[in-house]
Amino acid sequence: MFGFSSRIQSGSSFEAELVAVREALKVAWDKGLRSVIVESDSESVVNRIRNQIIRQPKNKLEAIIMECQGYVISPDWSCVIQHTYREGNFAADALTKELVSESFELHVWKHPPESLSLILLADMIGMEVPRHGALNQNQIAQLKVLESSGFPPSFLGRFEN
Repeated sequence: MFGFSSRIQSGSSFEAELVAVREALKVAWDKGLRSVIVESDSESVVNRIRNQIIRQPKNKLEAIIMECQGYVISPDWSCVIQHTYREGNFAADALTKELVSESFELHVWKHPPESLSLILLADMIGMEVPRHGALNQNQIAQLKVLESSGFPPSFLGRFEN
């Protein structure tokens, strides 16, 4: 439906993933989506959002966790946060590597960057991606054949229907 990227100042990968989940929730809410599944490849972030009881946040991370929990439990939408393995998060991981600019502003992608087209196609057809997160030459060749044949015409090049 859409993607987003932003540079994040963080002290840890946990914090960066937590901020990314919060931004995903905010963007989904702002776009009017009311049935949402957010997947993260950080099991610790998912578990903290699901299980940590915070009455008064003591630091920035707890405040972000509490904000995410507020989205998840809101009666105004159906929201699930779940863990996925890195292989299942390949397109999102690749999008994080797209440098939008030197600014820290959030960039919402209505159309995926060209560099993601093969990755999205691989994801769509269920092609297994190695844990190290790179398509091999054989996979790339197979995907380019599919892409050049126009498959699938309604999908490539856009997030929104």
